[in-house]
Amino acid sequence: MSHPLNVQMILTALVARTPLYLEGEPGIGKTATVETVARWLNRPLVTIIGATRDRTDFGGWPRYDEGAGRVRLHPFPWVQQLVEAGSAGILFIDEMNSNEEIFPVLLRVLAERHIGDIPFAGDVLAAGNPEELSVAGLTLPPPVANRVIHYRWQTWARRWADGMRQGFDRLMGDPPPLPPEEVVRARIQEARALVAAYVERNPHALLQVNLNRPHGPWPSPRSWELLARFLGAAWALGMYEEVQALGVQGAVGEEGLNFLVFFRNLDLPPVEEVLADPKRLPTREDAAFVTLMAVARHVAEEPSPERWTRAWRVLGYVARERQADLAGRAAFDLVELYKSLPGPKKTRLPLPREEIQAFKSLVEELTNMS
Repeated sequence: MSHPLNVQMILTALVARTPLYLEGEPGIGKTATVETVARWLNRPLVTIIGATRDRTDFGGWPRYDEGAGRVRLHPFPWVQQLVEAGSAGILFIDEMNSNEEIFPVLLRVLAERHIGDIPFAGDVLAAGNPEELSVAGLTLPPPVANRVIHYRWQTWARRWADGMRQGFDRLMGDPPPLPPEEVVRARIQEARALVAAYVERNPHALLQVNLNRPHGPWPSPRSWELLARFLGAAWALGMYEEVQALGVQGAVGEEGLNFLVFFRNLDLPPVEEVLADPKRLPTREDAAFVTLMAVARHVAEEPSPERWTRAWRVLGYVARERQADLAGRAAFDLVELYKSLPGPKKTRLPLPREEIQAFKSLVEELTNMS
């Protein structure tokens, strides 16, 4: 993708629905870029400045409600605006590290999409200045830092000069086409399988609290989930490895480097080769599991009869020659994909009853868990 790296990170975070924290010096274009991306996507943007807010701005103000006969908390106008925007809305918290009074209320905003007791369906972006240049000289405390993907804003003198001559909006280019939601979901599931395989092999990586560095990204069950969502969205968007690596490290810190090495060493075969010959499936269970998730994603991208039939052939091979549990999640995803398709597309896909029967109990179990 030819857009600037800063834009690619913002776009990926929005598609992944992961909070992204942009850290950089004042006046380098963080806010302007967020505004441009929101215009691109035709999404309402609600901006608040952390330095000018306190915790009551998030909780609302008390008023007596005559109809209810009691005092109720009424949201501030910016909260109402965000709620009315629905899933299209974007909340941008600028100077998020400039006021420690709002840190406690940010916990639910970032992780649960609640402002006080009011839920909202949109996405969250945030920005702040380095500690030595922030208004209050603050860093994000660990509970807040663990709820966002961290990204250090990049600046290039030549690109800035081009923007001065041509206009910065024009320099940004046209918005890229966004992938279908089902493709994003499938690729996120694939990334989750990869993350699960890594943590299963490296259990120490699940949770690492570094008391000597109580700020910035660090591994936890929550931040690994953020990593998987961002990585899957980056794959769906066709982002380069640099964006993927920055998102991985921005979620879990230095442990992300070990994860990237693990990913590259898996040596996963191309999906097309596995569909043509199921025996090409890797012998290592973690690599095989990730490859099977890629097979399911491949079908989700284009649910043609040929891809559908070949995918079930691969899953049937696993059930016969190895163990059904290994392909249970991929079978579940294919069944859910089938349910989501409109009638005409469903009728084009033959039902491989023998293969589906091999996974019936696993699919039912996963359905109940979902």
